[in-house]
Amino acid sequence: MAARSLSPNRVAQKLREHRSAVATLAMLNAKRAVKAQIRARGEKPAHFTAKEIAVLAEAELQRNRTRFIAEAEHTIATWPGFAYLRINAQTQTQPISTTSAVQMFGAK
Repeated sequence: MAARSLSPNRVAQKLREHRSAVATLAMLNAKRAVKAQIRARGEKPAHFTAKEIAVLAEAELQRNRTRFIAEAEHTIATWPGFAYLRINAQTQTQPISTTSAVQMFGAK
């Protein structure tokens, strides 16, 4: 199957998307950790506002940044739903479909 190189702009865009996804997942994991801590104290996360949880999660993210970033990177690298965010760093190529749009829609 033929492959084509990604343009420098597309590579930069994919890198931005990847960084954004890592940051979002890291924050999500920090919020989950904060909610687990709240539950461990015998309190309910529902008794906290979203802003309070976000502030606590930001502090948790700062304390354990490397762990949360590593978890997010691992999730993106292994979960099939995040395949679109991955870049083959050595070749920076994408496969080109050999099936035409007409063939995909079953035209005869």
